[in-house]
Amino acid sequence: MSTTHRPRRSSAPLRASLIAAALALAVTLTPAVADEVTQDDIDRAKSAEQTTAASIASLEASLAQLSATTAAAEVEAAAANEDYLTALDELDAATTDAENAQAAADAAAEETDEARTDLGAVVAETYEQGSAGTLDSLAPYLSGQSLGDATDVSVALDRAGENTDSQLQSVEAMQAVADTMQSIADSKVEAKQTAADAAATAKADADAAAAAAQAAQASAETERASLIAQLAQQRNTTVELETAYQEQLEAERKAREEAAAKEAAEQAAREQAAQAEAARNNEQQSAQTQSGSSEAGSGSSSGSSAPSSSSGSSSQSAQSQQSSGGGSSSSAGSSSGSSSQGSSSGSSSGSSSQSSRQTATTTSASTSGGSASAAISAAYTYIGVPYVWAGESYGGVDCSGLTMLSYRAAGVYLTHSSRAQYGQGALIPLSSAQPGDLVFWSSNGTQSGIYHVAMYLGNGQMIEAPTFGYTVRVTSMRYSGIMPYAVRP
Repeated sequence: MSTTHRPRRSSAPLRASLIAAALALAVTLTPAVADEVTQDDIDRAKSAEQTTAASIASLEASLAQLSATTAAAEVEAAAANEDYLTALDELDAATTDAENAQAAADAAAEETDEARTDLGAVVAETYEQGSAGTLDSLAPYLSGQSLGDATDVSVALDRAGENTDSQLQSVEAMQAVADTMQSIADSKVEAKQTAADAAATAKADADAAAAAAQAAQASAETERASLIAQLAQQRNTTVELETAYQEQLEAERKAREEAAAKEAAEQAAREQAAQAEAARNNEQQSAQTQSGSSEAGSGSSSGSSAPSSSSGSSSQSAQSQQSSGGGSSSSAGSSSGSSSQGSSSGSSSGSSSQSSRQTATTTSASTSGGSASAAISAAYTYIGVPYVWAGESYGGVDCSGLTMLSYRAAGVYLTHSSRAQYGQGALIPLSSAQPGDLVFWSSNGTQSGIYHVAMYLGNGQMIEAPTFGYTVRVTSMRYSGIMPYAVRP
């Protein structure tokens, strides 16, 4: 074989490799064809989004309703507690009345027995001196028999002598008084029992309401956690982030409600202050009118003989009545009730009463500073003490128990009831409240609906025993349901 003649290598495998590479490159460079998006796909996506949004809205609404339900249960429990405390106060008053009435009845009976003894001595002496007959007809006067058994008093009087007549009448009158006093005492005992039954019923109701409130709170916490977990899943976030977000929403909602409630409370206070001022003006005008009528009558009756005396007297009377009309408002607390009851209408009496108690603050503001300061200091010693239904010690207090104990340390007596405490001091417009004043919340805007009390500290702060599961704390003022007046004990 010649050296110039070499065998040729086959080119078939090389061509195959080139073709395969070209095909692979062609496939790689060919753009992918996306699936066609139809209107049905768009509608389904929108529907899913709307369903998620609706579910989120429903869950958030459930959370808001849960908060409202829990708050309502707490108010109901607080109101039931106040009903019980009011019933206890009435029971204490009924017990005191019954004891006083029985003491008066016993005293009257003792006086009657002493009078019988004296009468018996007189009759016995008369009989020993020779009077004829028996003493049977005087037996009712000399014993505990009914006076109705005396059948022949005239014969007895002839026998015992005219000197005995007045003593017989005295015994008869004293026995009647003793019988009446005992009857009153018996009715007071019945009233005491009625009050005791009412207190027992109120306690049972309060216990049930407290248990219901605590159960509602526990249930709400469980349900809230479940709702927040569902929201986190719907929003594709974590439970922690959703919890923080919901707390922010809740805080913003409460802030809006509080702002609206504060404005409403301030408006109500302004309206009631205007009504009180109008009532005072009416009282002064009425006093002036009565003074003018008195002056005219005095002038006509005295004639021209003493005009200066009549005029001077009438002028002094007018000034006295004007002073009385305005001066009655300087009496704080329950003393204003008498002037309001003298009014011819219920609305004017209420305005007069509040006018009196409100005006009293001009004189009490400077004198109450010491007791208020002492009460605030005492209240601070209860910080951290747990809320206990009807509690009144460092082991536990409720709202009115805290204010009662705090002012007791300042030498001021308050009843253990927020409703009662609303009537135990001078009314102060809420906008003029000072540290130490008591602020109240009511379910219906009246004293009978009051269910909570706290002590104002100034700068929008208060100290309170809030409700079950909390301790005594310093917190911001709340205005939802607040009464338009504070009270300065």
